[in-house]
Amino acid sequence: MIDGLKVTIPGEELRRQLEAQIEHHEQRAAHWAREQARTSEDETEEAPLLPEHICRNETERHVWRGEVLTFIRDHVEAVETYRLSLTDLEAGELLPRAPEWLIQDEYEERTRIGFALERIRKTVECLGAHPGLLASRDTHTDVAPDPANRREETDGFRTTRLDVDNGPDVILIERK
Repeated sequence: MIDGLKVTIPGEELRRQLEAQIEHHEQRAAHWAREQARTSEDETEEAPLLPEHICRNETERHVWRGEVLTFIRDHVEAVETYRLSLTDLEAGELLPRAPEWLIQDEYEERTRIGFALERIRKTVECLGAHPGLLASRDTHTDVAPDPANRREETDGFRTTRLDVDNGPDVILIERK
């Protein structure tokens, strides 16, 4: 019995597939190195210059992936048969490439929390421009709240719910 999803691949075929991925990374590294070497004379509206650090990072990433796959390929025995898991297939970049829209969708899913935090940060920065809303807990101001906002008071705290257009709920809690 086989535990989990396994794919059986002859060593020679595995070496060929790894070689194709190595060549892909070598081509991409060369592309990014050319991009990094471009000057302002090479820039056009259709092909603007990219930041040098991005080009350098992408070159290094593709060189490194090529080196990793070369290491794996060099240790695959051509006469052996390999049983690979989904993780092995992904690590060796042996699966077909996902469509661009799916890659973007997965990226957005992974980073949506970061985007939400960025929106909250910007909202809080905007609130700093409203006197009294982000006042220090050691000071007190008598600025009237915006009528769209709701204020509640308890024994030790004042809670203000701020109406932020198309943004997250913002609740300001102040010590009395």
